[in-house]
This record gives sequence, structure tokens and C-alpha cells, in this order.
Amino acid sequence: MKCQRSDARLLLWASPIALAAAIMAASPTLAADDADAGGATTVNPVLVTAKPSVGTQSLTPEQVFAAPQTVRVIDKAQLDTLTPVGGAGQAFSLTPGAYVNGYGATGATKYTIALDGIGQGWGGYGGYTGGASLMITMDGVPIVDPVTGLWASASLPALSLFQSESVTYGPGSAANRWYDNIGGSVDFTPLQPTTAPGGSIALTFGSYGQQQLDFSLQTGEHAGWSTVIAGSFDQGNSYRVGPDGFSNPASDYALYFKTVKTFAKGDFSLGGYYANSEGYRPQVIPTSPNASITLNGQTPAGVPIPGPLYSQQTSGFYSSLAYNNYEKFDVNQMLMLDSKLNYAIDDTTEVHNLAYYVLENRRHDRQFDVFPSDAPNQYEHNNPHTWWFGDKIDATKSFALNTVDVGGSIQDSLYNTKNAFYNPADGGSQLQPNAKYRSGYFSQIDADLFIQDDFRPLPNLLLRPSVRMASFWINYSDGAQSDFPGATGVDQGAIGNGLPARQSRSFTRPEFSFEANYTPRNWLSLYASYEEAYKTPQVGGGGGLYQSIPSQYADLALAQESQAGFKVLLDKPQYGLGSFDFGANYFFLRYSKQTITTTNALGNAVTAFGTSDNEGVNIFLDDNPIADLHAFANASFVHAIYSNYFTGSLTSPTSYNGSHVPYTPVATLNIGADYKWSVGRDVIDPYILYQYTGAQYIFNNVTGAPSSQELGGYGVINIGVKFDVPVNVFGGTRVLTMSVNVDNLTNNMYNSYLYISSGGYFGTPTGGYGLAYPGAPRTVYGSIAMKF
Repeated sequence: MKCQRSDARLLLWASPIALAAAIMAASPTLAADDADAGGATTVNPVLVTAKPSVGTQSLTPEQVFAAPQTVRVIDKAQLDTLTPVGGAGQAFSLTPGAYVNGYGATGATKYTIALDGIGQGWGGYGGYTGGASLMITMDGVPIVDPVTGLWASASLPALSLFQSESVTYGPGSAANRWYDNIGGSVDFTPLQPTTAPGGSIALTFGSYGQQQLDFSLQTGEHAGWSTVIAGSFDQGNSYRVGPDGFSNPASDYALYFKTVKTFAKGDFSLGGYYANSEGYRPQVIPTSPNASITLNGQTPAGVPIPGPLYSQQTSGFYSSLAYNNYEKFDVNQMLMLDSKLNYAIDDTTEVHNLAYYVLENRRHDRQFDVFPSDAPNQYEHNNPHTWWFGDKIDATKSFALNTVDVGGSIQDSLYNTKNAFYNPADGGSQLQPNAKYRSGYFSQIDADLFIQDDFRPLPNLLLRPSVRMASFWINYSDGAQSDFPGATGVDQGAIGNGLPARQSRSFTRPEFSFEANYTPRNWLSLYASYEEAYKTPQVGGGGGLYQSIPSQYADLALAQESQAGFKVLLDKPQYGLGSFDFGANYFFLRYSKQTITTTNALGNAVTAFGTSDNEGVNIFLDDNPIADLHAFANASFVHAIYSNYFTGSLTSPTSYNGSHVPYTPVATLNIGADYKWSVGRDVIDPYILYQYTGAQYIFNNVTGAPSSQELGGYGVINIGVKFDVPVNVFGGTRVLTMSVNVDNLTNNMYNSYLYISSGGYFGTPTGGYGLAYPGAPRTVYGSIAMKF
């Protein structure tokens, strides 16, 4: 179970690279007149474009308009309205129906996100519906852990490395679906190689000691080759500060490259990415005073040590504990390698291939925890890891009325759950834990075959039926006894729970979908769709399926989503409007056979099963009402309930049917604008952004189920301004950009996350009180950048 399958990995990489080399050798390179004219033959309008860019390109408004589904693209102009030290989690907040929750203000800290009530992320928050049910990709490569279904947002900590974000609502078309597309998919498109050389460098300084360096270098095109190299380095402190002045610092860096070879009939690319994010994680904080929770903690017997009470009302809204009383250090690392090939066999036939490898390491170290002091699990060393690699190939063939896409993929993965809770005072250590420990190995193979037909019986009517056959093979092995020889604590794996040390399951299911788009006017698109997707149940943590629940209870979760909507696209001023892009849709998503796992503060997994029904409306708008003024808005209204939810004993479960799905705001809104004002050769570009998150129900750890209590809505205003000034340096005219960003202008004090504690986090004799993460206060950032 611990084999690395290195031979298979080498074969996987060798095949597409060898194929690409053979194709390039057999294909003529660009003729001089072609290069002068502006680029290569376009194979796929999404993947290959003419100059000035090559490689993966963002979806255009025209492509979004023609899609028979709900798609939203967040471009660079909108991303620039966010904090310059933010990451992928913050970028997602601009999407209609999006909810983002984190414990920091930079990309180094972790976030949990949700789209129309369907969650994703590794932020350590419980209660999300299918908290592992959105597919996240980077440049088309899946970066969601195939076994747990979870994504670590800190693996994408730097917004400067990305040119856009594309969100598809619902499972999506069969040809674009992966293994976790339950509620939708999000692709972060990084910077792409360009035909002309250039680059940029930027420095940012801000509140709480924030410092960041970003850079990018473009080689330009040479003999059909073009490369981009980019990176980001960031460090700073949290807005959460303890009584000893400890400010929970965090840092991150990310490095990225991509090289593309363009030839007469397509292109071939190699890409690589590595990110490291680390930092101290502040605790949740009681919203109101509790006599059992002081800044000094508790004695070994659990008796509160006299001192100031720790709560937002007493020690301060943004306060945290002293370093010597609570210290937890999180590290997230991700390595990604990929190769892509796009090749036109003839004028009507194209072949596409993607090969990739992803390695993810995670580490949590807790050295102090005085709630209570000297507890058996006072120390924690959590160092799980996952790797996965795969290959996806498909071919498209165009006919008079049809374009057929046929293909498939296969992926192998291994996830290790290693974690140790211990206390050296009682003789425990990382290698011989004396409280709790686990080290399970989950090996999973995902494979699929699909066929998709774009049928156009009329020039303005698209009908897209498709079917995808999805297969999953899961093998579990409990390695805790061999990985922790001499451990005296409790094995949280299968052996410790009296289950077989080795268990396996396999599933194969068909996924059917049908999508349609009708364009009665060249500016109006009407669309409707029905889409299905399956996924394996969530596993991992201290218990749950295979570890404390027998494997026969594992079943595939099923998403069934229906959509209907319209889009309006005006590419030039008319009807009293400027360049105008507007759309709205209604959706209904039934997410059945869910395995809902929440890991509590004691490191134990609480598992529930259920079905949720989510329905609502999403709205988006982009407009240039006058020259140089760009405005945008995104809004959503969502109603989500559990038609079925039960937890507790499998033989005598407790039902919470009809409960509201926690952490699903009833409404979200973001609206912003920027205006480019020319003053001589200089350009001044001010912007404003308002983001509102509506009321939402929260989770109750006492019952392990949704609560009827709500977290109130909140809104923040961000403003900023950029100054573009031409300067003559380095033998030419360059653009010097200076900018100032102010986030949460009004310094609104709000909690972005709240749950009802069972008492385990702070070791109190009773639960029932609220624990929260406060959102960031006012922060100010200043940047200076130069493009060359």
C-alpha cells in the first residue's frame, strides 16, 4: 500500500512527450510569412490563440454567451479590486453565489469556500454540505485531493500569478468533468507565455507588517517556443494578537513556469508550479464571556486559572491567546507538473492530451495548549500527504451538423492520514504517541469514458447530449501499528475500532446530461440544462468510513442539477447601453447520499449522512456605460435545506430532516466599478467594491447537526487607486504603477464564521456557546510596480 508506482509514472510522462516530439518532427514549423502575419493555426479557441499570447486563454464573453450552461469569468480588472496579498480564496469571493470564510487576510492562510451552498476547502471548518464537492483546477489540472475530495486554498496563495478565474455552475459538460464536480468547477488560469518579451516586478507593503514581492518574465517567441516564469514571496502578521504581543505570523511563496511550442497544426506545453504556505493559526474566540475560559487556560485537572476572560467582549474582538498558552503551526505545500498537447489531424479532427502529477504535503504542529494544560493530547504532529497522477485524452470530430467529442481519463492516487496526539510529560512523542494516533493509507483509481455531441439542427440552436461512465476503485489499509511502533495511545484507524485492517470498494456509474442553447437574437441567449455527477464519499480524519464505520456503508454521492437562464451580450454601444454583458439563471440541485464528516477539536470525526436540496437564482452584469468606466455586479439568492439528515448510531440514528443547510447565505452581492482617467501621459484608475454576505444558519457541535441559530449578514467596502506613469529607464519607456488599496474601509467588525461548541475546543464542562472567527478589520496596502 505504500508503493510509489514510479515505473507507471515514468511511462505516463514518456508517452505524451514522445508523441508530441514525433508530431512536431513530422509537422512543418511556422513559415516566416506566417510568423510575421501574427501566429499559428488556431486549433481550439480556448487553448490556442493568435498573438500576442499562446497557451491557455481565458474564456471570452462570446464563448460564455454561447455556452449552454452558467459560466462566470472573473478577469484581471476585477481581481485587481481585491487585496494585493490575497490568494485564490479571495478571488473566489467575486463569483455569484460564492461564500468565502477564512481566519486570515492573505493567501498563506486557509479558506473554505462554497458555491450555491456546496462547500470546498481545507480550512478546518465543520458543517458544510459536502465540504469536498467543488472541483478546483489550475490551468486545467485537477488540484483537489482525489481521496478526501478536499482542496487546500493555501496551495494557490498569490493572485499575481493568475490572469483570470472561470467558474462553471453545476457538474458541467461530460467532456470537462472530473471526479469532484458536484456543485461546480473553478479554474484558475495562470499567466501565459506571450509572443513578445517582457516582464514585471512589484513590491507591496501594508498593515500588520505585510511585505510582498511579485515578478514575471516573458521570453517572447523564438522558433515557435515561448516561456513564462513568475513568482511571489509574501510575509506578514495576523490582525489577531495575543496579550504577549504574539501576532500569529504567516508567509508564503509560489513559483511557476510554462513553456509552449507552437507548430503548424497545434501546440505542446510543459508546466510546473510549487507553493509553500505556512503560518501560525489563531484560535476561534468565544463571542461572549465564559467563566471556564480565561487567557491563562486551565490546570491539568481542568480548573480555570484565574485571569482575564477570553472572549470578544472582554479580551478584545480580535484578541488571541499568548504563544505559550496556545500555538499551532500549519504548513501546506503543493508541487504540480503537467504537459499538454493539442493537435489538428485535419480540418475537422483534433486530438487533445493532458498528463499531470501533483504532490501535496500538509503539516500541523501544536506545541502548547493550556485547555487544559498537561492534557494527554496537548501536543499534535499531523503530517499527512497525497500524490496523484493521471492522463486525459480526447478527440473531436466535426461534421455538417455535429461536433462529437470522445475521450477518457485515468488517475492513480495515494493518501496517508498520519497524525499523532501526545504529551512528552507522560512519556509520549511524535513517534510513540500516548493519546491518539492514526496512519491509514487510501489508494484510489479514478477512470472515465465519455461521449458528447454538439448538435446544431439550426444555426442558432445547440443541443448537447452526453454520457460519462465514471469508475472508482478504493483500497484502505491501516498502517498505524507499523508506522507508530510502541505507541500507547488509541489507534483511530480500523484496527483500533475493531474493523478489518484492509478494506476495499469499487463503483461504476453512468452520468447523463443534456444541455441546450438557443439564440433568437444575436444579443440574446436562452439556455437550459440537466447534469449529473457522482463522487466517492469523504474520508480521512480521526474516524469515519473505513476507519470507524465499515466499508459497506460507503456509497457514491449523486448530484442532479437543473438550470435555466438567459444571457445578454452587446459588444458595442446600443439601446442606450455600452458594451454590456448580463445574465441570470435559476437552478435546482439535489445532492443525495452525502457523507458529511466533521472533525471536532478533540481530533475525532463525527459522520452524518443526508440529502440536501439547493435552489436559487444567480445574476451577473458587466458594463462599460461610458468610455473608460467599467462596472460589474454579481448577486445570488439561495434556499437550501436537508430533506434528509441523520447522525449518531447507524442502528438508531437521530433525524434532522428539514434543517437548513449551514453556512449558505440567503443572499450575496458584490458590486464594483473603476474609471480610467487620463492626465497627459499619466493614467489614474480609482476603484470601489462593495461585498455583502447575507444571514446564514450555523452548525451545532453539541448535536453534530445543523442549528436553527443564524449568523447575521455583513458588508465591507474596499477602495483603491492606481497611477500609471510612463518613465524613461533602461534605455526605453516603461510603465511605473503605484497603487493604494484600503480593504474594509469603514472598519466594520463582523464574524465571518460561527459555530456552537460542544465544549471540546476549550475543555469546558458544558457546551452550547458560540465560537467565532472574526473577519479582517481595515487594512491598507501600498504597491509599486514596473512593467518592461
